[in-house]
Amino acid sequence: MKRILIVDDNTEFLQTLSTVLSGDFDTIKATGIKEALDILQEITVDAVCSDFNMEDGTGLDLLEIIRQQGLKTPFLLMSGDDSRALEQKTKLYYGDFCCKTDFDLVRKIKAFVNT
Repeated sequence: MKRILIVDDNTEFLQTLSTVLSGDFDTIKATGIKEALDILQEITVDAVCSDFNMEDGTGLDLLEIIRQQGLKTPFLLMSGDDSRALEQKTKLYYGDFCCKTDFDLVRKIKAFVNT
């Protein structure tokens, strides 16, 4: 079973998304950038799905740090804003972007992780 790290400081959304995806993946939860980086030091994951806006920084910051560390882990940035500029910035670091309000979010995450 593939292991996915879900990062979001909204604990309700984090728990809901983790529960929905747990039938298909081994889900690990982090509530911010620091916690996510600590987890990535300890275990290997097959993909990271991160919120954009969090209390201790942005998902884009997390993506940049991960890439600077040489990790090529697939990364999906999620945001409530369907921003073209944010999507383009994410692609600069070889990440993908998905709007959290997309009715097809779960299917997109599953497809992303399984590619």
